[in-house]
Amino acid sequence: MPGPVPESWPDLIGTELNAAVQIISQERPDIRIARVLPPGEAPSPPPQDQERVIIYNDVGPVPNTWVVVPPAPYVG
Repeated sequence: MPGPVPESWPDLIGTELNAAVQIISQERPDIRIARVLPPGEAPSPPPQDQERVIIYNDVGPVPNTWVVVPPAPYVG
């Protein structure tokens, strides 16, 4: 029997953005939409009858990289 279905990913804070998207896609293949936002921006309403993951990101420590920042990625 499969384990619980994740609704948020606090362990991905600080993870490189593309790696985080891959992890979420593996854990939740039923979710096709990811909304990536800069810190502090409010997400727009989701499309009707679709679930998505909200991921906040900012510039990473290495040039031309992006990392996941709080709040943790979540379904919403």
